[in-house]
Amino acid sequence: MALLDAPGAGSVLAGGRGRGRRPFDAEGRDPTRSWRLVVAAAILLAFASLLLPSEPTYDPWAWIIWSREVTEGALSTTSGPSWKPLPVILTTPFALLGDDLAVAAWLVIARAGGLLAVVMAFRLGARLAGPVAGVIAGSALLFADEFVRNFARGNSEGLLVAMVLFAVERHLDGRRGPAFALGLGAALLRPEVWPFLGLYGLWLGWREPRHRRLVAGGFVGLAVLWFGPEWWGSGNPLRASDRARQPNPGSAAFADHPFLEVFRRSWRVLVFPVLLGAAIGLASAVRDGFRRGGGGLRIAFGAGAAILMLMVAAMTQAGYAGNLRYVALPAALLCALAGAGWVDVVRSVSRRWGERAGVAAATLIVAATVPFAVHDAGTFMKDMRLVRDEAALYRDLDNAVSAAGGAARARSCGAIFTGNFDTTALAWRLHVPMERTEIVPYGPGIVFAARRFSLTRPQPSVLSRDRRYRLVAGSRHWVVRARCGPAAPRRVLPRPLQD
Repeated sequence: MALLDAPGAGSVLAGGRGRGRRPFDAEGRDPTRSWRLVVAAAILLAFASLLLPSEPTYDPWAWIIWSREVTEGALSTTSGPSWKPLPVILTTPFALLGDDLAVAAWLVIARAGGLLAVVMAFRLGARLAGPVAGVIAGSALLFADEFVRNFARGNSEGLLVAMVLFAVERHLDGRRGPAFALGLGAALLRPEVWPFLGLYGLWLGWREPRHRRLVAGGFVGLAVLWFGPEWWGSGNPLRASDRARQPNPGSAAFADHPFLEVFRRSWRVLVFPVLLGAAIGLASAVRDGFRRGGGGLRIAFGAGAAILMLMVAAMTQAGYAGNLRYVALPAALLCALAGAGWVDVVRSVSRRWGERAGVAAATLIVAATVPFAVHDAGTFMKDMRLVRDEAALYRDLDNAVSAAGGAARARSCGAIFTGNFDTTALAWRLHVPMERTEIVPYGPGIVFAARRFSLTRPQPSVLSRDRRYRLVAGSRHWVVRARCGPAAPRRVLPRPLQD
């Protein structure tokens, strides 16, 4: 905690060079209260985004299904992805009000979290080296590989990044209780946050005894919410961990050297200028120590990013899935460092050779990053098309179910089969536990098959052409085949792992 309490880390004013922990403007007001407006704006934009094609992807469908099952008192976690407490906690109240509202509520939460993460990257970048650094940090995170694509489809990484960066800001502003609460929320999303929250909670309980009940209650709640529902839903409190060690084919866990493979794949999450800027920003902090520019905060960000990457790599080496989106949090920390690093370069040139040289250096840096920015913009547009196409695919699943005679008729046919990553979406539509939807047809039942092999491959899917089942219905994106009868004994098959 000494790093975060270092002089220079506590002010958003003057490019982060203030020495007080609680920044105030000239009239004595606390400018950090603007976070309420930021959160409100993020929520409103997330609501507006529902006017665009909007459907969750594999994992979020599972969380929404679990929230509905909680309200029905029939939670079943024996199938699907690993359990995550926070999405189910946030979605369950909306599940009481109807299926459509539960889906929309989670998409708003996930998307607002992603937008807030970009804003928080800006705020912390500005805290380190001024508003230009903030713009660089926010832009770098916005265009990080698959970042927007993930939170737009309802994945939780945007919310995770927002909570952690917001917790850092609250700590720097002296609001340690809210900082711990935000960290607790992040720990209810990813286990990599647990050690950081544990150390911070112990420090906070020692430093500010009035928060000891909050810390103790948070630790107990963390354990109960991670392991209790799994015990209820599957009979195995460690089911989430067991499930996470069943990665998809192609996972980094299957590489010859999984630990190194995580770093090799993660290299492309941020473009080279961002990585170089982060290295410069961290090198400046190491060189200057705590004397200026929020050096302690920079070192804390660099150390945090390195530790998080090592944890993800070590878990992948142990057999867990090393999905690329797991590195969103360390990437966000590097984005903040990158903004500070490039501002340092320009300021250093200006101090040594004059203002004109600084302007020339800034112009050269911008020109050199244009090709990377163009590449990132192209990738961003491609990701948005994938979000749109996936939303169209799952929205059309309603039409396929209706064409097949409705959910009740589909359930009565026997077993239910569909594609690898469509099981949760179909289980939601048919109102069945996830274990009812299977991926390998082997007996009587009904098949809901996407017409294409995947969103990026136009070939017809094998499942859509399975002639063991009679063609009974179809829609724009789906084929429905069936051979109704008593369901054969269920086969226990590995499920696709998204998270």
